[in-house]
Amino acid sequence: MVIPTLNKNLANPSPHRRVAHLSSKPNYDAKFLKAQGFGREEGLWITQYDCFSIRDGFLSPYNMVGREPQTNPFCGRHRNYLKCNRKDLHDSIAGRDFYHNNVTNCHSYRCHLCWKYGWCVIRANGVESRFLTAEKVLNRPVDSVEHISCSVPRRLYDSSPRVMIKESILALKRCGVDGGVNILHPFRKDLKRRDLFPSFHYHVLGYIEDGYDRCRNCIKTMGACRGCEGFEGRIRRETKESGWVISMAKNEKGVVEKRKSLFGTAWYQCEHSGYKVDVPNFQILEWWGVVAKRKFKTEIKRTQHKCGVCGNELERSFLPEGVEPIVANRGERGFLKNFTLPHVDDEDGQFRHLAHGGD
Repeated sequence: MVIPTLNKNLANPSPHRRVAHLSSKPNYDAKFLKAQGFGREEGLWITQYDCFSIRDGFLSPYNMVGREPQTNPFCGRHRNYLKCNRKDLHDSIAGRDFYHNNVTNCHSYRCHLCWKYGWCVIRANGVESRFLTAEKVLNRPVDSVEHISCSVPRRLYDSSPRVMIKESILALKRCGVDGGVNILHPFRKDLKRRDLFPSFHYHVLGYIEDGYDRCRNCIKTMGACRGCEGFEGRIRRETKESGWVISMAKNEKGVVEKRKSLFGTAWYQCEHSGYKVDVPNFQILEWWGVVAKRKFKTEIKRTQHKCGVCGNELERSFLPEGVEPIVANRGERGFLKNFTLPHVDDEDGQFRHLAHGGD
């Protein structure tokens, strides 16, 4: 259960205390609510990419996204509250309403307050919208988009970003990838030293000419791939000839699965991408091939705030009267992006509601 109020006993609760308090209510599924982000400050949702230092520190010519100061004083400031009115679908939080704390974003990949839920969301929505548009224009289904990793040879580490991206596109085309978007990742994790070391690679969302189903369903041994004309055979020959290491993204068990969410994949890859420090407005995402920017215009899908419980679109609202103050600004201790409150009917006169787009 989420405690959205800041009383004297829960002003600075620990994550363990919150989870214990969450599971103490019989009407709540503790595992479900914890997975949705209830009961944890946003600052606690950090990954190893967020907390590991960069090897060479400030001497490194590249940096991770979201590691610079905020761009203006309005970053992360409270804007309004969004609420889900479909209480009949909230079995996991029966008797309570879902609220989302909406804040302002500068949409800069450098800002430590806005990159994760501002810039990454905008870019991931753009990636999904462009592939949805390509489905109409090029008749290429979204399900055929594959997630590919493309590692840069060490001999190109000192070259400019433009040289690396051009060489990567040529290598991908030689392997049968005819279009997609390249997302730059300058670092990889060193779990022993607990830092990030330079290792340039691109995560690619793109189309494979003949698809990957032939290799995904193949039962031959890995050694038989070298002489095969499938995608796995082409990438192995490319590695031997040019040094570019191209592979399919795999899950924890080493299995190449079909993507579950194009938006989610793009968001995660943008979340730990990188850029060159001395280049203003660095282009982290590069579109090329059949989905290059000059080929067709993207029909941008409207970004929607959806309920974390039932998936319905949230509507603008106010908090009920009598609720203790809530930490509403991102970056302040105790900030909660999502929280729940006891349900209050409109006819009780205890809160006012604004429909979407109202004033």
